[in-house]
Amino acid sequence: MDLLFNTIMLEPNRWTPDHTLNWPLVDLLDSIDEAGFKDLELWGYHVDRIDDSETTILAEGLEVRSMQAVGVGAYPSFHKEGAEDETEIAQIERVASVSAALGAKIFKVFPGRVASASADEAIWTRTVERLKALADRVGADGMTLTLETHGGTLCDTLPSTLRLLDLLADRDDIGICFQPYSDDDTDEAIAAFDALGDRVRHLHVQNRDANRTMTLLEDGDWTNYRRFLPHARAVGFDGALCIEFTAGIVPAEGEAFDLSEVLENAGLDRHFIERLWNA
Repeated sequence: MDLLFNTIMLEPNRWTPDHTLNWPLVDLLDSIDEAGFKDLELWGYHVDRIDDSETTILAEGLEVRSMQAVGVGAYPSFHKEGAEDETEIAQIERVASVSAALGAKIFKVFPGRVASASADEAIWTRTVERLKALADRVGADGMTLTLETHGGTLCDTLPSTLRLLDLLADRDDIGICFQPYSDDDTDEAIAAFDALGDRVRHLHVQNRDANRTMTLLEDGDWTNYRRFLPHARAVGFDGALCIEFTAGIVPAEGEAFDLSEVLENAGLDRHFIERLWNA
């Protein structure tokens, strides 16, 4: 199991429309390294606007610290038309190009930006075509494509994910990045994980309390990771396990974002995962 740190948690503007960065990713590497993380999943908006020279500087920054960009995440839309679609294609190509230059092994995407319940047959067909083409594109650079189980996509429920995988049954090079569908049902999470079987190549973990406030993995009410993680290990999962979010990523009202606190909490989550995985 490769334990990854997701750089999305270090950007306070992660959920704003323009994703304006407070810091370029290269300026965060020292702090991430000092927190003890070497294997990373890069948030797509950390790398989609950097040019070739900045990509080289980032690659060198990773190498000198013995760090690795194991995965990169992107959020393409496949339902747009005309100039908007051309912009989407160019953006996903740029992220793929940077990912290849950084030596990534996993290219994780949202499978479109339309909820399964709202998608007509044309959107399903087009998404499947685009995903196959994208898998070919990133596969040529040694990356595996994974599809995140996330709301507002064609993998937003277990039935829709299974349908999409059935349409991609001939593509073993496309896997799933799994995170639970339900907010508070660990039994359901385990059942869904088992139903997806060996198509799960990648796990995202986070936890929240009953008020939806982000917590440490061991403290939250959403998923009982003391049950879920040992189960994943017992059934043979050996892919990438990524700490996506942790406590402190959304400051309390009136307080400033505290980078060191978030990194410290991510470290606590790492130790929690390692204790469970190595028990």
